[in-house]
Amino acid sequence: MKPSSTLVVLFAALSSVAWAGGLPYRGFGPTRKPHPTAVALRDYTATIRTNLGDVTLALEPDAAPNAVLNFVRLAQQGVLDGRRFTCVFKDRMIIGGNPAAPGKADPAQPIAKESGGLSASAGAVLLDTTPDGRNAVDRFIILVSDQNHLDKDYTVFAQVSGGLDVVKRIGAVATRPNNGSPVPVEEVVIEQVLVNKRKAPTSKESDTK
Repeated sequence: MKPSSTLVVLFAALSSVAWAGGLPYRGFGPTRKPHPTAVALRDYTATIRTNLGDVTLALEPDAAPNAVLNFVRLAQQGVLDGRRFTCVFKDRMIIGGNPAAPGKADPAQPIAKESGGLSASAGAVLLDTTPDGRNAVDRFIILVSDQNHLDKDYTVFAQVSGGLDVVKRIGAVATRPNNGSPVPVEEVVIEQVLVNKRKAPTSKESDTK
């Protein structure tokens, strides 16, 4: 599926942004206006299609603009397509994307941690971290249950808005130990990650609000 023309324009406009440094972001407070990129990304959702079902994400660009933009960029480039959920902590969390290299630093450009006030509760989507404590730009965690002890150490950038039953199904698959991590016995494949613009409400829907 081709990226939408709106997103192509958005990424073209951001081509000069240094990913290591992130967006020219000054924080969102009562006296500060949100960055235009965060505003633009509010209109988008993401769908993770797996061989066990679809999971829809509500992106949270106001809380974590750099993490959301990074995830959308990877999805549009197809980087996550064909990857696996490589680690499943039963009934706690599932980890998907590029597998971690044990004990090695991630060569990808880091993204600074963002703390936008979102909680690491069931259905939250977080950037995973590398062994040296940085955000792993191409690896993410979906929480099966509340894990509030992760609040200060991980960037929460989205929330499952549909398909939490699929997340729980993945979180209950049989695993085997591999280098100290529980990996699924049967592969759980990320077939495709799609980014879609929310449909504008119809006039009838608007009248009922």
